[in-house]
Amino acid sequence: MIIDSHVHLFFEGSDPEDFFIGAARAGIGFFNKKSGDLDADISTMYETQLQLLSDKNGDKLVAKMNEAGIDKAVILPLDFWLGVPKSKGMSIEEKNILYGEAAKRHKGRLLTHVGVDPRRKNALEIMRKGVEEYGAIGLKLHPTAGFYPDDPVCAPLYEKALEYGIPVLIHSGNEPAPMRIKFSQPRYIDTVAAEYPDLKIIIAHAGHGWWQEAIDLASVKPNVYVDFAGWQMEYMNGADYFYHPLRFAIDTLGPWRVFFGTDGSMLDAILSPGDWVCAMKENHSPSNIKFDSEEMDIVLGQAAARFYRIQ
Repeated sequence: MIIDSHVHLFFEGSDPEDFFIGAARAGIGFFNKKSGDLDADISTMYETQLQLLSDKNGDKLVAKMNEAGIDKAVILPLDFWLGVPKSKGMSIEEKNILYGEAAKRHKGRLLTHVGVDPRRKNALEIMRKGVEEYGAIGLKLHPTAGFYPDDPVCAPLYEKALEYGIPVLIHSGNEPAPMRIKFSQPRYIDTVAAEYPDLKIIIAHAGHGWWQEAIDLASVKPNVYVDFAGWQMEYMNGADYFYHPLRFAIDTLGPWRVFFGTDGSMLDAILSPGDWVCAMKENHSPSNIKFDSEEMDIVLGQAAARFYRIQ
């Protein structure tokens, strides 16, 4: 079984327009880095991006999963709105409902978290509805909207997660403008892991450039897990920029605390989900970094299946 433990649904109004523009700028920076032409038409890239990404009910995602041989996926709603207060779009309440409906539409294939900014006055009620009414199996926090994971404002959500017996997935690492990555450094997640040792926490993206810090803190906090979603750019820059941190994570934490993810659909233009699965299975390490088939089976799906109690 292959489980994509970290994927999103995007569509017009799902997230702040400034975020999509920032993602378009990041894409231009990646694809044009050799030419140095960073003045490409942002509006065209933005419109093209929205057309390619738009997937309100999960149909496109499931079709891509079928092509890639991915059996199940965990969809994660993002709450960026307080970080970009002047942007217009749907409410986070509406978004969580749509994610829940997508999971029901594709029952057995998609599972959802509930996403909320802890600074919202009704954050606990949003979380309650997500779990009790929409079937959310976890909580998603995105600190780059402007809060630290160890801010006391987050405490009620962590306590509620413990009460529900669900994990918390916290973004860590890079993110396009106007989001701010300083809020997502792993050290602030470490405080949460220390204060709530019974709370299962996933450090999303293994912290990207902070991967050593993320894995180091997880090494002594067994309630902390990491996913390697969104590492396609590192892989395309040089395969071992991905394989070395992945090998280090498995050696340090064991394969059962390391999850596979695509971070789609935003990164599908860089590497398709099928090619990303192949990068895990076939191992193109130029320095001959090795992974055995048992480790890969665990990371690609067995670890997430055990973690989320997926049959």
